[in-house]
Amino acid sequence: MEKISKRVSEYLSTNPCLLQAVQLGVVNTSSLARYIMKEIGTQKYNAVVAALKRYPQYNPSLESEYRKILQQSRIEAYFSISNITVKNTPELFDKLSSLYRSITELGGKFRAIQGVQGTVIVVDSGNTGKVMDVFGQSVLSIKDDLGELVIISPEVIQDIRGYVAYIASILASNGINIYQIASFYTDLTFIMEEKYMNLGLTILSRLSQTPQLTNHGY
Repeated sequence: MEKISKRVSEYLSTNPCLLQAVQLGVVNTSSLARYIMKEIGTQKYNAVVAALKRYPQYNPSLESEYRKILQQSRIEAYFSISNITVKNTPELFDKLSSLYRSITELGGKFRAIQGVQGTVIVVDSGNTGKVMDVFGQSVLSIKDDLGELVIISPEVIQDIRGYVAYIASILASNGINIYQIASFYTDLTFIMEEKYMNLGLTILSRLSQTPQLTNHGY
């Protein structure tokens, strides 16, 4: 019994759509049991059914928690954003520091996210040329016409598993192609093509019911 229970649990853990349905209790247990029997290669129907019924007790859905957190969050929207990826070089941080000062002092947007293969600079479109001039041949790629949705949540999100995945999966299931995700402390940032911004705001408004929303344009 324990072995079948473990195999069912492992199968559900890699199938998030089925997992959510089981956690919410909105699935036909008999039909799902027969389906999973074929997937994991077992004939133990009763054991699979028992495992499915027990699963929500030990792995409850956190959706209500996610929604409570979103209701306490602030949402900020930024338009006319560019993403510029540059090579990681010894002089990178000196250049970033200088750019940060010159851009933000005049009210511009600037953020840098370092990765293994390069550093992504998020900047308002009005300052794209300035970044390009500074980095020149070190620029690996550039993506224009982007928007940024920033969710600023309570500190509790640091201890809640699946919060980022929950929001990202809902945006994706509504046809929004997320270009980049970044998480810093209690800030959660989704960068997408600007054409998706209004839809993204509508979805987040439904999730949070009464979001504190701030729009920023450049």
